[in-house]
Amino acid sequence: MGENLVEQRQADDKASWDAYWKVRDVDSRGSIYPRFRYYAHKAFDAPATWFREKVVEPLNNKNRLPYYHRQLTRVPEIDECGVNDKACFYEANEQYRLDKMVDGFILQTLRQRVDRCMLYNNPDHSPCAKVIEDMEENELNFFIKYGELGGEADVRDAYMKQKHRMIWERRHPEIMEERSAKLADHKEKLANGEFDYSFWKKGMFYQDKKNYEPPYEFYMSKSPLEGDKPLSKDWQYYKNVAQDPEFDKDQGKKSDFRLF
Repeated sequence: MGENLVEQRQADDKASWDAYWKVRDVDSRGSIYPRFRYYAHKAFDAPATWFREKVVEPLNNKNRLPYYHRQLTRVPEIDECGVNDKACFYEANEQYRLDKMVDGFILQTLRQRVDRCMLYNNPDHSPCAKVIEDMEENELNFFIKYGELGGEADVRDAYMKQKHRMIWERRHPEIMEERSAKLADHKEKLANGEFDYSFWKKGMFYQDKKNYEPPYEFYMSKSPLEGDKPLSKDWQYYKNVAQDPEFDKDQGKKSDFRLF
C-alpha cells in the first residue's frame, strides 16, 4: 500500500510538471525573449529532472524502509468486563480515552485538509469534494460515538449510548432503510462528479443554529458544568414535533444552498 501511494505521488508530480512545461511552451510562442527564457529554464531543469527520475527516485524506492503505524495492544472492551472487575473497567476506560483522543486528531487533520484545499482552490471549491466528503462523514461518525456525552463521560456512558442507538435502529427499520438509500444515492452522485453539500448541511448553516432550538445545538458535546440540566434548550421539542404535524415541519427537509 505504501509503495503504491509513493508511486502515485511521484506520477502526480511528474504529470503536474509536464503540464507546467506545456503551458510555458504555449505562452512563450510568438515572441523572442519569453521563448529564449523558456529554453534557458528548460536547459537547467532537464538534467536535474532526469537525474531525479532516473537515479534518485529509483534508489529511494528500492531502499525505502517500511513505515508502520504504531499498533497499541488492545485490552478487553467494556462489554467483555465482569460486573465487579474494577481493573478491567479501568483499562477499558483508559483505552476509550485514548481512542477518543486519536479520533479527535484524525478529525482535526481532515478539517485542516479541507481548509487548505478551499484556500488553495478559492473560489472554485469543486476539487475539494472528496476531502469535504471525508470530513463530513468522519464528523458524523465522531458525533455518533462521542457526541452529547460531555467532558466527564467514561466508557460506560459511550457503551450505553451505543446500545440505545442499536435499540432505536431496530425499532425503526424503515428509517434506517431510507437513510441507507439516500446515502447510496449521494455516493453515486459523488462518483459521477456531482457533489451536493446540502446533503450534509440541511436547512440553515450551523452558524445560524447557535440560538435555535435543538436538535440543532451548536456545541456537539454537553458541558460538564451543566449538571443534570437537559441537553436541549427546549426539552419539549420532540414532543411538539410528534404531537403537532405543523410544528417545524420544514426544518431539515429542504435546502437551497450549494457549496459549488
